[in-house]
Amino acid sequence: MDRPEPPISLMRQFCSLFPSIVLASSSPNRRQLIEDSGCLVELFIPDIDERRENMGAEDALISIADEKLRRYMDSPSFKPSLPALSCDTMVRIDSRLIGKAKSRNEAREILSSLSSRSQEVLTSSALYLPSSGVHLFIDKAKVIFKDLNSDDIERYLDSDEWIGAAGCYRIQKTGYTLIDRIEGSWCTVVGLPIERIVEIALGE
Repeated sequence: MDRPEPPISLMRQFCSLFPSIVLASSSPNRRQLIEDSGCLVELFIPDIDERRENMGAEDALISIADEKLRRYMDSPSFKPSLPALSCDTMVRIDSRLIGKAKSRNEAREILSSLSSRSQEVLTSSALYLPSSGVHLFIDKAKVIFKDLNSDDIERYLDSDEWIGAAGCYRIQKTGYTLIDRIEGSWCTVVGLPIERIVEIALGE
């Protein structure tokens, strides 16, 4: 797969709709993508327990994004006049959810399990708009990995990009070299479904 190019026209549209936005997330990649669009980002880092027992994958993801946003909205930092956003991303393969690896060995096992396989990337979002309140949704994309050998995996692990990344790769950096193709939105795989956010804002 060639290096993917950010959707510049879409990002400009996003910035025109959200010149300033609060991001209720600790993700530096989401913040970077929003800032690259030209938006002014105010950061709020919510402290929540992301464990969700006895919940399906999509319900759990929505619940996490919603709690992150609600934690901001219930805080003294809440600014009702500013839009706000929180997201959460997981990878699903064979009904198994994959989050962030806790060690290099775990990351190696995860990347090995993704080799030559199709996976589903799910990004949930909770979007607060001053005019209409909270919108909850999930966007999905399919990612098909190349056939990776041990050298491919070790080389990528050496980059440290796997740290803190759902599925142990970051497509916006050098993770695209592991991938054969994407079916769906590049932004959703990155963890910020800009297309859906723009659609919701325009649909008000």
